[in-house]
Amino acid sequence: MTTVTGKILEQIQSIYHGILEKLLQTSSGETLVFSHLGDFNQAKVDSTLQLIESALMESKDKRQSVKRFCTVLIEILQNVSLHGSKDSTGHMHAFAIVSRSYDTYQLISGNLIPKFDASHLKQKVDEVNTLGEAELRKLFIETLCNEDLSYKGGAGLGLLTVAKRIDGKIQLEVIEVTDQLSYIYMKVDMKH
Repeated sequence: MTTVTGKILEQIQSIYHGILEKLLQTSSGETLVFSHLGDFNQAKVDSTLQLIESALMESKDKRQSVKRFCTVLIEILQNVSLHGSKDSTGHMHAFAIVSRSYDTYQLISGNLIPKFDASHLKQKVDEVNTLGEAELRKLFIETLCNEDLSYKGGAGLGLLTVAKRIDGKIQLEVIEVTDQLSYIYMKVDMKH
């Protein structure tokens, strides 16, 4: 692994700050619910989930909508925590941003990932995005019954869970940052 510094770190921070700036424009109609740039571990995922769930419940959204969104949130943050790469100094340089408009939740996440895994993930997201609701449900059940795990320990259910629950498609961007690492950021929307 390499240390993420200089222009690479500036590029990652620029992505994060650019998304925040766009969200905070008064004309966007979005309310920032949560924002974090840094490391994610299971304890951080748990506390983040509690914080966001409480904030959304306080906004008087339907409990069912909040729970559905939190399922997506858990999947994405656990993937960041479990599969996100760290640089040689042990930092993840990951982020999560949750916003809310009058009818939609938005979750945007970003993290370092090995270049090979980024390419594979992009291919899987593109594949999942082509599926209709019935095809997605069928693939989910097939994957659930399949005992094949990836070398990282997952069977791909998280991505399918996210795709089943969101409105629209998973948006994924991959940016090559070193010869070993890519930076991915994902955006999903869900009506409430």
